[in-house]
Amino acid sequence: MHTCNSSKTPRVIGLTGGIGSGKSTVCKLLAQHGFPIIDADEIARQMVAPGSPGLQSLIRLFGKQYLQKDGHLNRTKLRDCIFNDPQQKDRLESLLHPLIRQQILKEIQFYREKVTEQACPKWVFVAIPLLVESIHDGQKPDYLDEIWVVDCSEEDQIRRASTRDGQSPQQIKKIMNQQASRKQRLQWADRVIHNHGDLKNLQDQISTLLENA
Repeated sequence: MHTCNSSKTPRVIGLTGGIGSGKSTVCKLLAQHGFPIIDADEIARQMVAPGSPGLQSLIRLFGKQYLQKDGHLNRTKLRDCIFNDPQQKDRLESLLHPLIRQQILKEIQFYREKVTEQACPKWVFVAIPLLVESIHDGQKPDYLDEIWVVDCSEEDQIRRASTRDGQSPQQIKKIMNQQASRKQRLQWADRVIHNHGDLKNLQDQISTLLENA
């Protein structure tokens, strides 16, 4: 665990990258180094858990057809709804993004309060897959100190994501077309993690980055 003294607070790092770039692997490696990981995707799932206020608001907005008999959100149906309809996508984001942001801030504060303890982390990482896509005013979220981008070639993205998700390369390419481009993400990067090699290469790169950052 990298620690900080009581005169410093943890720096908050937004970690992002496109589908298949290796964000989850990077998060696991950072966690192995003892750094806290706040997962925006996991928070989003919690916000629409069965019986949650977030799910109730979503069903009021989109309709009961998106609720399964067991009380869970029909994610596939909702994904199909918003995938090709920017207006519906905006409606969903307007509902969920404030809830997700509120929870992220709550979790950041939890680690900042550790500043009075011996084991205060030097960094807190917030994994946000669509971080760049959510920037509309030319400013990164005010709770982030830096943005770190996990980068790889589009060919690697397609190969990894299609193997992992059991989808065709064409389906993965369609998802990528809905996301920010590599160039757009890299324009926001304070630091870049190049995921072009094997796991050992990635481990060494992260270790070096953490030592020198």
